[in-house]
Amino acid sequence: MGFLRRLSSGSRYAPEITGGAAAAVLLFTQAFAAPGAAPPAAKPGPAAAAKPAPGVAGKTPVKPAPGGAGKAPVKAPVKGPATPPGAITATKVSCQGSEGQVVLTPAEGEIKCNDEFEDCEGKFELSATNCTGEFQSFYKLEIFEGGRRQQVLEFDPAGIASPGGGRWKESVPWSTPGELEAVVYYHPPGQSGDFSARGPLKVVNRALQAAKDACVKCEGTWGRYGVNKYQSCNCKMPDAGKTCYDGDECQGLCLFRRYDSDAREEGECSETQRVQGCVGIILKGQSKVEPRRPPPRKQSTCFD
Repeated sequence: MGFLRRLSSGSRYAPEITGGAAAAVLLFTQAFAAPGAAPPAAKPGPAAAAKPAPGVAGKTPVKPAPGGAGKAPVKAPVKGPATPPGAITATKVSCQGSEGQVVLTPAEGEIKCNDEFEDCEGKFELSATNCTGEFQSFYKLEIFEGGRRQQVLEFDPAGIASPGGGRWKESVPWSTPGELEAVVYYHPPGQSGDFSARGPLKVVNRALQAAKDACVKCEGTWGRYGVNKYQSCNCKMPDAGKTCYDGDECQGLCLFRRYDSDAREEGECSETQRVQGCVGIILKGQSKVEPRRPPPRKQSTCFD
């Protein structure tokens, strides 16, 4: 079942935004929200005191432009509006074939667990490319598995990607392997309307997958075994059914069947590495123990 979580700027879920925090994003929103609105005027610096020309009171002398008299002074180039604070502009990718779209890149994550394949931790990295002609604000992410929403993340402040190939990135913690789908929601900053892009997402546990592959090779059964019900494989034993007098003589367990004519414990090797239920077990080193006459009643050992 999915859950909703609102993220603050201090959360580990908050996206990394080059050049700004919440206040910077607010400044960008105010500056560029209304179509046709002029960018904020630059604050003028302290003006230099004008020195009157000799003999002419109250007038500033005009310095001739380089190259001779009669030419207009050369004006300094006028700079356009600065990149909005908070926009992710450090990395841009090609938008060939995706013009006018936001593209969510297919992603793969990895998780790692302890030896019992429990206490798993991992993450996946999501990336979207803004191929539209406007800045885009990415404010929400939903994760689906098997068509069911599993997680909802809201970003505050929202991540911003610049037009023409700017990228939005987000790292999301995850703890289970599976085939997922990610849906990211966005809109131009300061504007209403919801747009979304979706893409496939795969999270793998390489150690767990390797163990399951080995289980197939030994013709075993993967499941949860033991008191703690940890995940493991119950392999078939190649020496199953072989007569044994000691636990060391089997790759699995030596299951007690009877006492022979010399009062020795006699059994056969188990079909699988693990057994379930209550059975008699011939222990390792039993063949070195002096037989008792009459032989005692064999006690059973119970396994989950």
